[in-house]
Amino acid sequence: MIDMHCHILPGIDDGAQTVEDSLALLRAEKEQEIKKIVFTPHFNPERQDMDMFLEAREKSWEALRQADGFSDIGIDTKLGCEVFFTMRLIEMDISKLAFENTRYILIEFPTINRPYGITRTMQNILGRGYTPILAHVERYEYFTDDPVKLYDLVSLGCIAQVNAAAVVNTSHMRGVNAMQYINWELAHIISSDAHSVDRRPPNTKAAYRLVEKKLGSQYKDWLIKNTRDIFNNRYFDDPIIQKPKKLLGRWR
Repeated sequence: MIDMHCHILPGIDDGAQTVEDSLALLRAEKEQEIKKIVFTPHFNPERQDMDMFLEAREKSWEALRQADGFSDIGIDTKLGCEVFFTMRLIEMDISKLAFENTRYILIEFPTINRPYGITRTMQNILGRGYTPILAHVERYEYFTDDPVKLYDLVSLGCIAQVNAAAVVNTSHMRGVNAMQYINWELAHIISSDAHSVDRRPPNTKAAYRLVEKKLGSQYKDWLIKNTRDIFNNRYFDDPIIQKPKKLLGRWR
């Protein structure tokens, strides 16, 4: 299995603060049977200079790579980032922000208010040959209120990611949303979004098991295949998505 969204690099964002924290998270990922990871520290183009961010990411990665015990963990890694949405992406060299040696880029939206220019910006990114991966789509209230808005972005060619913690939290609305998006094939990959072994640990194994139990093994296998295709920069098969419809006050 592959984790495509996590905050494990040390001292660069609100995730792991020390190399020891990072190693502990990597061991936890190993226990989840994760074989490959994309490191995705936060990057906000409105607040950070891209070159300075990339330099800080490289230093953080080098500190982890050189740490005693890192090579013994045996996880294959790539560098990426979680880019906070801005229309400035239209003007930026996004090749430096995409997952290493791929044409996939992870993008985070504001939680409550849908920002202006999402469709235009996603079309621009797709037109340059890159595929946006929309981070933890179960969080966004404007998708919850009207999942057709998520459908429209997926129809353009975007990929949607849900957090494992949301999938397993079946008593919370985010968990309901995440599972429904998977069922509609509006969500295509599960990732940990891990920040720490205590507060936000990796738990992808439980999420995949729950998907298999509720939706069937074909969904679990499809989700895992999607992460492999992205990690290996293979073409992502367009899903057979269902357009959500509202019936008797509920989206179905």
